[in-house]
Amino acid sequence: MSDHFLDSLDAAHTDRFEGHSLLARIHAFDWSSTAAGDIQQWPASLRHALRIMLLSAAPMAVFVGKQGLLIYNEAVRDMFGEHYEGSLGKPVTTVLPEAADFYQHALDTCFAGQGVRYRDAPLRLFRHGKTEVGWFNLGFTPITDEHGKVLGVLLIANESTVRVRALRDLQHSRDRLDLALQAGGIVGIWDLDIHTNQVITDARFAGFYGVDPEQAGRGVDLSLISASVHDEDRERVLAALKRAGDNGQNYKCEYRSIGIDGTVHWLVSSARPLMNENGVITHLCGVVIDITDQMQATAALNTSELRFKTLADTLPQNIFSADAQGRHVYFNSRWFDFTGLPEGPVHELAWVAYLHPQDHQRVMDTWHHSLRSGEPYDIEYRFLHRSGEYRWMRVMAQPLRDEEGRVVHWFGAATDIHETRTLAMQRELVAKELDHRIKNLFAIVDGLIALTTREHPALKPLAAPLRERLSALHRAHGLLRLDTSASAEGPQSLQQLMRTVLEPYIQTRQGHVRLEGDDVPVSANAVTPLALVFHELATNAAKYGALHQVAGALVIRCHQRDGHLHIQWQETGLHPQHDRQEGFGSRLLSMAVEVQLRGQFNRHWAERGPIIDITLPLSALQTATT
Repeated sequence: MSDHFLDSLDAAHTDRFEGHSLLARIHAFDWSSTAAGDIQQWPASLRHALRIMLLSAAPMAVFVGKQGLLIYNEAVRDMFGEHYEGSLGKPVTTVLPEAADFYQHALDTCFAGQGVRYRDAPLRLFRHGKTEVGWFNLGFTPITDEHGKVLGVLLIANESTVRVRALRDLQHSRDRLDLALQAGGIVGIWDLDIHTNQVITDARFAGFYGVDPEQAGRGVDLSLISASVHDEDRERVLAALKRAGDNGQNYKCEYRSIGIDGTVHWLVSSARPLMNENGVITHLCGVVIDITDQMQATAALNTSELRFKTLADTLPQNIFSADAQGRHVYFNSRWFDFTGLPEGPVHELAWVAYLHPQDHQRVMDTWHHSLRSGEPYDIEYRFLHRSGEYRWMRVMAQPLRDEEGRVVHWFGAATDIHETRTLAMQRELVAKELDHRIKNLFAIVDGLIALTTREHPALKPLAAPLRERLSALHRAHGLLRLDTSASAEGPQSLQQLMRTVLEPYIQTRQGHVRLEGDDVPVSANAVTPLALVFHELATNAAKYGALHQVAGALVIRCHQRDGHLHIQWQETGLHPQHDRQEGFGSRLLSMAVEVQLRGQFNRHWAERGPIIDITLPLSALQTATT
């Protein structure tokens, strides 16, 4: 067989076959046991194809007969690996079962007299200890005899796996770059030749400016791109480009551009210069980012801040804000006017220095408690005015919370209440002086009673009841004081309040004054207007009504319903009479009930006396307007 295979080769060819392991294996293989028959009987064209295949440095193989009996060269063996050793003389569909359909189709096509070529065909192979996909450029050529009969197929193979994977990695990188560009609002990338004013851009950039992408990829004149720049910004943009090209500086410019849909976009374009080997600037390469959303958000924020500042400066209060840690970061213009400081940045704790020394600890404790708890801040303290006077302020602040309920900021206002506070202090002083004088009058009357009983012993039995009634009147008087501190020490429920006011009459007219129904708590602020109401009603009843008549009786009924307290004051034992003209007492009742307690007041006459209906919101009994 060896002689038969080499008899047509010259010495040079013979040298090439010496030591050829595959040739030896081909010689040793029993071809007569296959459909191909004895190799010595193979046609010359088939043997010639084998010689070409064995001498080629490129991966080549021959498929003999329609079964595609496999003969391959060293390059194919290196490419496929050791797993396919022993494949000689076997059908290719058996050797490569993962690609059997592919090779069968190629064989059928070639035996039909037509060659087949594939580029980057994916084939599954067992290599490196596992099944993997490789990509190949394959050319299948029919091997025919002199009569045109197809004897086999010559395969020329070239693996392109590395190139295909590189291209795929490149495409993947481009896809990720596109995603990054989209996520970052990047319109696209551009390259300007500063000598020719030709701009090369990517498809995204070209599409944004309405330029044909293929044309933009080859290069378009800068004027075609700059035509989309807003008229008011174009000259500035072109001048900035020229400066960057002339001076080799980095380029950055914000401007407006008119999109192909007519929409105005805010863009920021930035680039760096590129130089040739001689240090001469040749190109500017950069990116364009769409910042329309940011500009709109900034404009909206500026408008909101301007509105806030205008509103804050218009209000008569000193407005301030602080961060979640309590650091003051904003004061309105009235705060600077109040303190006399020049407007501008101030230290976050500058306000602390203006606190009255006697109020300092109380203010800081209250402020820190609000910061820790998130509770609203509400306090009155003295604050230094630019005049050098400490003025009383009421300072309130509310927390601003995020979606999870965390405090992120504080907004507050300080209201000057100095005059009101001073007036209240003066009123308290007068009230205390008046209270002191009235107590002295009660003491004088008590002394006169004692003196009279000593001079007239027969009157002694009357002295004790009279003193008790005077004491009750004194306690009722105490409820009418307008200072909340005194009221806070008084009755804490409605019936306690009424019993205190009516105590002189309850003792005098035992059994004729009854309190019935529900009892409700009352706040210190509600005590004064309620005491005024019942004191006025009791005084009128003592002068003209049931408490003035021997047979007269007074019943006060209270019951809760639908968030309100309903009070009925009913006097009986009187002769029928016409309604009297409204006087000061009636106006006092209307003011206390309808204004201060936000209730309703109604008076009408029954057969035996007046009935007064009072309806009060339960909420008003907790917080009354003084």
